[in-house]
Amino acid sequence: MLAAATASPLEKPMTGKNFNWHKAWRREGDRLVHMSGAQFTIERGDGFTDINAAPETLEEFQRYELARGVPVHDLAKRLMRLAREAGDWLERNK
Repeated sequence: MLAAATASPLEKPMTGKNFNWHKAWRREGDRLVHMSGAQFTIERGDGFTDINAAPETLEEFQRYELARGVPVHDLAKRLMRLAREAGDWLERNK
């Protein structure tokens, strides 16, 4: 006879590494700000939205990411991923 498995109330549900990704974002005025210091401007058009990195915040973003151990050659890819993530965050928080 097999015993039924019971989950302890102290166990956390299984979640992926990106489970709370949205908590790293906030809105400041007309910009979306990531905890890394990267800020993104939102430009709405006819049926589309452009999300662009604010150039004046890239130095702070680089400093934060390099301190985390991100290789220099991955910074551009990470910034593009954050821009896509900003779009997702914007859709969830209209």
